[in-house]
Amino acid sequence: MDMFVLGAIAVLAAMAGFWAGRSVQWQLVEAAEADVEESRGSVVNTGARPEGKTENRRQSKTVSLGREIGSPVAGQVSVFEENGRCKVRILPDQGRVYAPTSGKIRHLYPMGSAMLLQTEFGADILLRAGSHVDEMCSDCYHCRVMEHEYVRKGTLLLEYDPAGIGREGADPEIVLSVENEEELGGMTVTGQGRIKVGEPVLYVACGKHSESYEKLP
Repeated sequence: MDMFVLGAIAVLAAMAGFWAGRSVQWQLVEAAEADVEESRGSVVNTGARPEGKTENRRQSKTVSLGREIGSPVAGQVSVFEENGRCKVRILPDQGRVYAPTSGKIRHLYPMGSAMLLQTEFGADILLRAGSHVDEMCSDCYHCRVMEHEYVRKGTLLLEYDPAGIGREGADPEIVLSVENEEELGGMTVTGQGRIKVGEPVLYVACGKHSESYEKLP
């Protein structure tokens, strides 16, 4: 009888220990699950924008594109209108004429006293040395380029004798104009007064493009 009671007590003690162990295990699992949920909440909160902070926003704006045209000679600049077109007149200090920008000599006029320069950005620049030039002044001009030749800005285009042209009753001025201005975005005279060779004398708009940038709201 005593052995039976002792065996029963042992069985009951074992079962109590088993269920106590399972209860502890369940508590550990529930605690672990709670930790996971809490860590997930922390990750979500970390992604939220802190109060008082702002985000950069990408904006876009339209920017005009243009090119500067340099002066082909050193001298005194003035502006006039001819045949409804604004032109630049330069009274030169000497008779060496240089390319105001890079491009192709599209056309040479008689005696080489005038030429049409087709630029790389689409503007047709007419350059003329002397006004009312005729055959009597042919010995005063020495063209240094050929038709269809490509030239860089600063290339010597023409040498002429302003004083000799003056003796023949012509004006030795250099005239610069954009012949296809209406096809472009407009033209602005930037040079005034005395100017050096190569200094900007014209600004030609030749298109627009969109430019993106970051902007704070």
